[in-house]
Amino acid sequence: MGQVGNSGARLWAFIVATYWVSIVSYFFLWRAYKHVAELRAKALMSPEVRADQFAILVRDIPSVSEGQSKKEQIDSYFSAIYPETFYRSMVVTDNKKVNKIYEELEGYKKKLERAEAIYAESKNTNPDALKPSHKTGFLGIIGEKVDSIEFYNDKIKELIEKLEAEQKLTLKEKQQSSALVFFNSRVTAASASQNLHAPIVDTWTVMDAPEPRQLIWTNLSKKFYERIIRQYVVYVVVFLTIFFYMIPIGFISALTTLDNLVKMLPFLKPVVKLQVIKTVLEAYLPQLALIIFLALLPKFLLFLSKAEGIPSESHATRAASGKYFYFTVLNVFIGITLGGTLFTSFKSIEHDPNSIFGVLAKSLPQNATFFLTFVALK
Repeated sequence: MGQVGNSGARLWAFIVATYWVSIVSYFFLWRAYKHVAELRAKALMSPEVRADQFAILVRDIPSVSEGQSKKEQIDSYFSAIYPETFYRSMVVTDNKKVNKIYEELEGYKKKLERAEAIYAESKNTNPDALKPSHKTGFLGIIGEKVDSIEFYNDKIKELIEKLEAEQKLTLKEKQQSSALVFFNSRVTAASASQNLHAPIVDTWTVMDAPEPRQLIWTNLSKKFYERIIRQYVVYVVVFLTIFFYMIPIGFISALTTLDNLVKMLPFLKPVVKLQVIKTVLEAYLPQLALIIFLALLPKFLLFLSKAEGIPSESHATRAASGKYFYFTVLNVFIGITLGGTLFTSFKSIEHDPNSIFGVLAKSLPQNATFFLTFVALK
């Protein structure tokens, strides 16, 4: 409203346009919310059967008594509470070593298939062709020369035995304090995910089971108080990141006009006089710099959200979105607005601190161009 007088048709047009844009924005937000709510209700009422609708995620399972396995403990606990609807449980295990052996096994299987294909092709053209061979040393350059097919078969046999032994050991000794519990009724599963299952808050905590592809398996074994501590640590890191991000954001806001840019960097004055460069710098440079800064945030915030111990990808994404919202409000909206205004009006405020509100009222409209270009570039 910096260019609008205190009265007249332009003022009323501005007021009407402001309310009109606000009402239209709220209307479309309401429609989007209603559409998402309908999609959610439709998915929940769908007759299509999904495994996660019959399951709950149980975490913070207490230590087992001597002579009892973790699975036996979970089965006995939930079968006592839900005797007619409990189906089975699946204990989360630490499969890192098993997965490593499995990947190595799959690699040798692919190598064997390739060696057999090469040998079969060479036999078609030359019946006396030799079997493929390779050296077992570094990059196949040094070491003993062996028959590739026999070598890979021996390795596969060895790794299968090793994998089976490691699987048994994992099931016996590497069970974690979390599990997926399945029921034969969707109603029971939904009810169980909202019930308390222990008088102490840090044991037998339950929630809706995420879709299998959404699970962050490494987070399932994290203890209750560990998750709480991680959550507060992440909050502190986010706060500090918001605070320190204000430094580059404030610098960017100072560059929203060429006058400020020349004041800060006088040696650029001859360059800024060039019309093409002047247009680009004035119209796009600050906004592009801000967009680049903000583009670095989502992955970092997603990493922090996962570090909290959140069990599913979708929940972690939602948590990261919430953090990004605070960044947008505090750094982009408030940081750019106040940063640019305070930079241009710092001396007048320093001489007369009581004039800050009047100065802000006069200077804030000058930042409107920045946000118009920022939204257009986004």
